[in-house]
Parts: sequence; structure tokens; C-alpha cells
Amino acid sequence: MKKLNELFEQYTIDLERRGCKTIPGIKRIYNQDIRKVLGNMPISKVKRGDIKQLHFDISARAPFTANKILTILKAMFNLAISLSLVENNPATHISKNRENKRKRYLTNDELIKIVKEMNRLEKNKIYQKSILFIWLLILTGARKGEIAQAKWTDLQDNKLIIKNHKTDRLGEERILYLSPQAISLIRKHHDSKGDGYIVGIKSPRRAFETILRNCKIDNVRIHDLRHSYASWSLQVVKLSDVGGLLGHKDAATTNRYAHIHDD
Repeated sequence: MKKLNELFEQYTIDLERRGCKTIPGIKRIYNQDIRKVLGNMPISKVKRGDIKQLHFDISARAPFTANKILTILKAMFNLAISLSLVENNPATHISKNRENKRKRYLTNDELIKIVKEMNRLEKNKIYQKSILFIWLLILTGARKGEIAQAKWTDLQDNKLIIKNHKTDRLGEERILYLSPQAISLIRKHHDSKGDGYIVGIKSPRRAFETILRNCKIDNVRIHDLRHSYASWSLQVVKLSDVGGLLGHKDAATTNRYAHIHDD
């Protein structure tokens, strides 16, 4: 009988075939928290109680990770069912930990402070690529990976047309619309259009942390720039249009921004 570790190998092969973007994170969670407890068990011997106990134990230190474990195991056993290896999914009917969706948006005062600090740091050459990266996040609402992957060949008029992105498994290109300011910044920082990446770095995290520290702003992540873009956009365009700008494929994902500006 196939063991859980063997099923996981098949599961990752299936994920690769379907173009999943989160395989490294899934492997990390499996190797850290599932393999040593359940990995050597025959899949027919894994019971709902085994999975519930694992979820309970991990929840004590990492409730979000515990929920991801449930998601991974449920998907693995769905695959096992489709392969006629088992008849039932033992990862079902287990309640997940409550997760509160993070909602952190920059205020106008915070944005002004950040921009002033970016303008100051930009004079230092070591920060210039990171500053451009952060500006493009602010001005497009893009995901960090989308800006990191953007190439000169993706730049067409006032748009970045990106093929390799989070939802490219659906077969659609991701279009980032560039304002005149964004286009000006790109041209300012790059004199030639080679075949390489526009910003040339994977993340501006260190520079962003420096900016926040100098501005004395707490509890802000790079991804919160995307949330902030949505909040600013809602002041001038419809909610459905904001979803299009953010590249959401599910209206429910956009709806969480609906009540940002009640005040």
C-alpha cells in the first residue's frame, strides 16, 4: 500500500503539471510538519483523528500553518480518491482555525512621509532599483512577483503585459496599466531597453523596511501597498473596476475592499 510520502510525490507532480505557483511553500510545510508525523503511514491507515491531532498540535504554535496543513492533506486525499487508492477523505469535516483577513492601508499622511523618504534615499545609488520597485507597486497595485518578473519586452505603450504571474494557470495575461508618472519613472531609471528585467531585483524588502523605520511607521508590509492602491482607487472608480486593475479572478476577493471608506 502506498505511503503518504509517496502520495505527496504524486501530488507535487500533479501540481507542477497544473502550473501551481506555490509548490515551494507546500513542500516546506509538508517537510516541516507532516512528513515526520504521518509520512511513513500507509494512506489507508491515516484516520481523521490522526489529522485532527496534527492540526491541534500545530495550532498551538502556528494556527495559520495548521490550516494550510489541512488544505494540503485534503487535496492529497482527493487525488488519492481519483486514483482509486482510497474511498474516503479523512481530512474532511475538521474545523479550521479562525483567520481574520488582514486590512492595513496607508493613510495619506503615511504615504506623504514614505514618498518624502523615498525621494531622499533615491539620491543614493544603492537604493534606486528598490525605490523604482516600490513606486511601481504604489502606482499599479501589482503583486510583488509581477513587478519582479516584468521585462522590457513586456512593456507595450502604457501597459505591462505579463505572462508569468499568479493566475497565469487560467491562460490569461496580466495587464498592468501605467500612468504617465509610472512611465516617466521607468524611463528615468533605465536608459536602454535590453531583454532583461525592468527593475532587476526580486524584492525591495530591505529598502522598504528602512523607509518605514525612518518614517516611524509600524505594521506595514510590502503587500499592504496593494491594499492601499485598492483603497485609493475606490475613491474614483467602481469596485468591479478595482478588481480588474488588481487582476482578481473572483469578485469575492475584491468585495473585502467595499467598506474601506465608510468615514
